[in-house]
Amino acid sequence: MKDFINSKGKWAISISLVVLMVLGVVGSVSAAEFPKGETIPATQTIDDDVFISGTNVVIDGTVNGILFASGQTVTLNGTVVGDAVLMGETVVVSEGAVVDGNLFVGAAKIVINGTVTGSTFGGSSAMEFGKSANVARNIFYGGFSLTTAENSQVGKDLYAGAYQVLLSGSVARDLNVGAAAVELNGSVGRNATIDVGDVEEAAGSSEWMAFNPGISKYVDSVVEPGIRVADTATVAGKLTCTSSVEQTEQLKGITAGTVIYQTPVPYTEEQPQMMYQGEIKGFKRGFPAGFMWGAAALSMIRTFIKLFVLGALALWLLVKPFKKLVEAAYAHPWKSMGWGFVIIAVGFLAMFIVPLVFVMVGVIVGFLSLGSLLGIWFGILGVALLLAFMLFCFAVFIVSQLLAAYMFGKWLMTVLFKQTEEKVWLNLLVGVFLYVVIRAIPVIGWLAALAATLIGSGAFWLALAKKKA
Repeated sequence: MKDFINSKGKWAISISLVVLMVLGVVGSVSAAEFPKGETIPATQTIDDDVFISGTNVVIDGTVNGILFASGQTVTLNGTVVGDAVLMGETVVVSEGAVVDGNLFVGAAKIVINGTVTGSTFGGSSAMEFGKSANVARNIFYGGFSLTTAENSQVGKDLYAGAYQVLLSGSVARDLNVGAAAVELNGSVGRNATIDVGDVEEAAGSSEWMAFNPGISKYVDSVVEPGIRVADTATVAGKLTCTSSVEQTEQLKGITAGTVIYQTPVPYTEEQPQMMYQGEIKGFKRGFPAGFMWGAAALSMIRTFIKLFVLGALALWLLVKPFKKLVEAAYAHPWKSMGWGFVIIAVGFLAMFIVPLVFVMVGVIVGFLSLGSLLGIWFGILGVALLLAFMLFCFAVFIVSQLLAAYMFGKWLMTVLFKQTEEKVWLNLLVGVFLYVVIRAIPVIGWLAALAATLIGSGAFWLALAKKKA
């Protein structure tokens, strides 16, 4: 970080980034890697990673590095030679913009008209790919509405979990969609898998969704559940359809390969045995098939943003202690895992015992002081004890996973990709992203989260022991 940024400026930006992590909207702050302001002019080229934030952020110039931009409105008109992480209420990648890497974007509304040479990861109420949009690799989307316009291009695969997915562009390879409503007007170069679940059960949901201000403000129209295909739609390979409505003949007309029709698995719920003379009716719960998929994808994006923003703050404000913790765990991962188990076990035992002792001592203090010290004991000391427990939980469940994710990214870039010079931001990006993806895998993800928690927690003890030595 440049010396000209003083400590007050750092903490101001830090607070704004924390607001972004919690609320998804960022207030006005100054840039991190270049002079103050909310814009990068077209004449400017920055040969470094860039942080920029503000109310209306505009990038017209060139960034030779990773771009982190956040604001109420973020507009990318220039070129990013590296990955781009864009967050805010509205994010626009204009027609002339180029991201020579991967694009990570989270916003209420996302509009993509430019070129992305890597993959695009998006989470939003609405995400629109315009006619000139070109994503050379894959699209991964989780949210409410995904739309691709005619002539938009996806170079490889498209994965989406949402309420509605409206596709008029081309997908060069496979299409995988879980949604309540799907419209296919474009082309799929290989196979397509579409799951809309129980259409009758979801019928009518579009009406009340259209009145939701969080949706209607950003989504132009909410369509009815089901699958609709146009005469212009084509699927070059196999089409697998899961729906309560049988549409095999219609789908055969757009598919060069075979059509596999599947009925959705019904939701079942065991009811407890109760002594009741009347008829017992179970409470029926149901969601559109893509709802849970979209929620899971959105949860992954939120976790990624949370860990990445915290990691960015740590590398910015507390880089030395953060690196010491990582190095301690990196040098002795198994030892760190063992100490992590001890720390967590002792910590949670203390969280059970200490409050009991605190209350018992408080009773004695109140008796001896005739109640005059109870306010101090249960007020000031009680709040301090609560804050200590909250700090412990934050370190165990959040910071420990961040340390382990960064350590994993560092190992991956050093051992597998032979990185000779440590690039902390790349280590953080790769580590956090892969950790979030692995964590989403059933069973394996739970084990990975447990291992990360133990390793990261043990790093605190190893670093402390090394300091004392």
